[in-house]
Amino acid sequence: MSKLRVALIGCGMIANSAHFPALNILREEGLIEVIGVADIREEVAAETAKRHNVPSYYADPQKMLDELHPDFVAVCTPNAYHKKWTIAALKAGAHVACEKPIAVTFRDAEEMWKTAEECGKKLFPCQCMRWRNYMMQSKQLVDSGELGAPYFSDIEFIRRIGVPTWGYFHMKEHNCGGPFCDLGVHLIDSLLWIVGSPKVVSVSGSAFTKIANQGEDILLSIAESGAYSGAFTPRKYDYKEFDVEDFSTGFMRLSNGMSVNFKFSWALNLPTTNLDMVICGDKGGLSVNKEKLYKNVGRYQAETEMKWFDNGEYKGVPFEQHRYMYRNIMNTLAGKEEYLITKEQNLEVAKIIECFYKSAELGREVRADEL
Repeated sequence: MSKLRVALIGCGMIANSAHFPALNILREEGLIEVIGVADIREEVAAETAKRHNVPSYYADPQKMLDELHPDFVAVCTPNAYHKKWTIAALKAGAHVACEKPIAVTFRDAEEMWKTAEECGKKLFPCQCMRWRNYMMQSKQLVDSGELGAPYFSDIEFIRRIGVPTWGYFHMKEHNCGGPFCDLGVHLIDSLLWIVGSPKVVSVSGSAFTKIANQGEDILLSIAESGAYSGAFTPRKYDYKEFDVEDFSTGFMRLSNGMSVNFKFSWALNLPTTNLDMVICGDKGGLSVNKEKLYKNVGRYQAETEMKWFDNGEYKGVPFEQHRYMYRNIMNTLAGKEEYLITKEQNLEVAKIIECFYKSAELGREVRADEL
């Protein structure tokens, strides 16, 4: 495979902290060259280009696509623009990696996948949490049959006060939703994958905006809000613009008979727990964050501490999962392996997102077959 010519659309935190560190490794190996970046804030595009030694920057992504004709584009914009720029890049002849969630409605996600197929290009959803060591090993444990048939899960990602304050996350016009789109999508995607990719049957959810829009003068940790490596040229934050949920909770039913409880927050008066996932089957149960397996041994109840050693190449590096993801992307484009995330799996996540927000709006359970 010849050297891949790469461009990025969107030069915010995730592009600078996650995508570029991964891409720079591939650059050093001579596999790619990054030829351009684009952002609607031209000064941000210019700073990103300078920071990462990229020869061209643009305030108009379409102009970049038209002039540079990249082979591969990473779409790192706010959620509301994922579809527009993914489709534009595909039609310009590029393979595309799109940040999560690729879309917040099933129809939009379906159109993006259809466009990729029509253009003969690959679409790579950046549901990068699958590459985390504990997710990989949880998948292997469930696949081995240690839990038997999974029938219940409880997933949560709780930040006491961890609102992203550097971009457009807090504005519905640009990001479509709050922590359900930002945090929940990771755990939902990973859970479905771990338990065998069942379909969603229905979702009953509630969305609250109670704390983040009050404007309290509370000291915040930018790392705790998701910018583990800091934020680059952040947009000025104003809590008065906050119009997405700061807490989401609910319940969903899956086609394999599983029921799933969930709660995700940027602001909630509970301790920060970050990720927590429990999976229960008829032979055993698993707490992912505690790394414990609950099974009976003869007549005795037992708890086994799983020593899930992380011997990965990028252990302990912020956003290490993007590095594994890009390695998988490169190997997929080279025909050496399959991408970890399939179209069918990705469309189920889009269905769940749409069902959740419809349910929260209507105040009732929403079935996937209503979409």
